[in-house]
Amino acid sequence: MKTWRQIRKVGEAILVCIGMVLIPFLPRGVIVRLSHLLGDIGFATCGKLKRIGLANIDVAFGNSLSSQQKADIVRGSFRTFTLVVLDLFWFSIFSSKRIPAYLSFDSSFNNYFDRAPVIGATAHFGNWEAMGQAAALLGKGPLAIATPLDNAFIDWILRRWRKHTGQGIAERSGGIRSLTKLLKQGGRTALLMDQNTLPDEGGVFVNFFGLPVPVSKGAYALAAWSGADIVPAFCRTEDGGMRYVAYALDPIKVEKSADAEIRITQAVSSAIEQAIRTAPEQWLWMYKRWKLIPEGAPSEKYPFYAKKYIQQEK
Repeated sequence: MKTWRQIRKVGEAILVCIGMVLIPFLPRGVIVRLSHLLGDIGFATCGKLKRIGLANIDVAFGNSLSSQQKADIVRGSFRTFTLVVLDLFWFSIFSSKRIPAYLSFDSSFNNYFDRAPVIGATAHFGNWEAMGQAAALLGKGPLAIATPLDNAFIDWILRRWRKHTGQGIAERSGGIRSLTKLLKQGGRTALLMDQNTLPDEGGVFVNFFGLPVPVSKGAYALAAWSGADIVPAFCRTEDGGMRYVAYALDPIKVEKSADAEIRITQAVSSAIEQAIRTAPEQWLWMYKRWKLIPEGAPSEKYPFYAKKYIQQEK
């Protein structure tokens, strides 16, 4: 198994190198069509991920959508994620020209740009990677915490691409200290808030599409400590993927109170849900978002992969 894992990593590195040579020089229209083709292939061949995606759609939308509509959303999710990956390559050269040409900021994004310190709360929606790069080109990029990838070579390449437009990347180990220091100095940061964070690791259960899921309370904690506002911000694809538009919602003011931790984290989760409902095919449905069932929650409403969460005794 270890030998196979090493072989796989070498294969992944080779594919990345090929992509670095070929993809940046393709026309934009070809990139979009390629993302549709590869996304459709993924939808047709990645049965496990497809099953997870369809199960998640059932949780979120129930019987309000037909089977065909649900399948179209998951297929669109495969396409969106493929475009994000291809655009990591495509935006890696001529970045200062390409990114502003194909990604624009809606006027609502001033909710983020006009504040400092500020905490951006976003999700795996549209092209979250390009949004950070575009903000960095304007000198207003966030410092973000990067989770290391299993493949060290690909992780190194990805970090280079993230940094080359001026975006700050903090190591996960000690990352919170870096963020708190930056915010205290009037800086900006951004957090991906649609991932499972166990209560033992700083998470709290709040509602997401009607069911409790574990969400990091990091945005609230950083805001309460620094006095920063939290601004939900997203980057959606338009014109079939030819371009992007980044937009922001109204800032979430953080006030210290007995229920503030839950209330603010719920507000962030609700903002992400609102964005997903506007364009569900642009969210990463293949992630096991409803993985944990807290005590007292209706287990029959959770997807097939969910397991009961047992609080660890301290």
